[in-house]
Amino acid sequence: MNKWLAKLDELDTLVRRDSRRAYDFYQDGTETGKKLGGRGLGRYVSAGKAIFLSFLRKLSPARRILYLAGLGYFLWGFLEKDWMLGVIGFFILNFLLALELAEKLLTKNELEIARAIQFSLYPVGNPRLPHLDIASHFQPALEVGGDYYDYAIDGNRRFTVILGDVSGKGIAAALYAMKLQALFEVLGKDSLGPKEMLVAMNDVISERIERNYFITAVVGIIDFNERKLVLARAGHNHPLHFSSRTGKICWLKPNGVGIGMKTSPGFEGLLEEIRVPLDPGDVLVFYTDGVTEAMNRAREPFGYRRLEEMLAASSHLPADGIKKELLKRLDSFRQGEDFADDVTLVVAKII
Repeated sequence: MNKWLAKLDELDTLVRRDSRRAYDFYQDGTETGKKLGGRGLGRYVSAGKAIFLSFLRKLSPARRILYLAGLGYFLWGFLEKDWMLGVIGFFILNFLLALELAEKLLTKNELEIARAIQFSLYPVGNPRLPHLDIASHFQPALEVGGDYYDYAIDGNRRFTVILGDVSGKGIAAALYAMKLQALFEVLGKDSLGPKEMLVAMNDVISERIERNYFITAVVGIIDFNERKLVLARAGHNHPLHFSSRTGKICWLKPNGVGIGMKTSPGFEGLLEEIRVPLDPGDVLVFYTDGVTEAMNRAREPFGYRRLEEMLAASSHLPADGIKKELLKRLDSFRQGEDFADDVTLVVAKII
């Protein structure tokens, strides 16, 4: 009995998730949800008409003709009570469905390959360092995502972490994230500061990125000799710092604008670099907006306050424990709802 209930619950979740994705996809470009005339039933008829027309527009011209022919035969057969016409319409519609399914499966195979390549570019495990405990988590909202994180280690002298988030999600965002990864592979090996690194990235990316895209990023360098964090932020979410000495939590908010939004010297002029002293037991939390913007069924975001409360309650744990506590709270808060955006998290605890 429990097995069947679990299957029904899984089916219900699948239907709700896929229906919502399909609705959002076909709603794109329509006035549905923005301004619909009429009230009551008339409003739903207007919404249905808008989505149906959007569905037709998204088909290729040949498939649109095929679909309308199949639908026409099926309705004609139903109205005239001619089962042969109905069968012809049924077969035409199923032939079109088979074509769409084959195309989707081919695309899915390509996406699975892209996903494997993307995951292979991220750090394999977390580094073990004498003065630092690291934990991380990456979960794309779709098969591939626009979030990026990576590390660079300079012996026992310094540790560099970068988090990036490309506007949007999916394949286009993933390609820009890979561009950011390639630049960090080169720049992370040099003795650059976070601000210098972000300026160099912007110089390259701002000339190549499409106008409707930009990248937020944060670079933090932990200097083990001087026991400090040097941080610069290109429009990214504010990292969180727990101080073991004072027991207080603060948001690190250096000024900055997203990569690709301005060219130098405007970009460099808006970028600020800060220095934060670190003590054993201090915790740094880097994350993308998929964490704070995760929604529950009431469409309420997880928000910054809950993230701060989580760190206050779990700062005594090792880095992996803090990460797991956040993910547990996120799962409980979402009530089974899917993440609307990619989720990336890096927790660093000074030893």
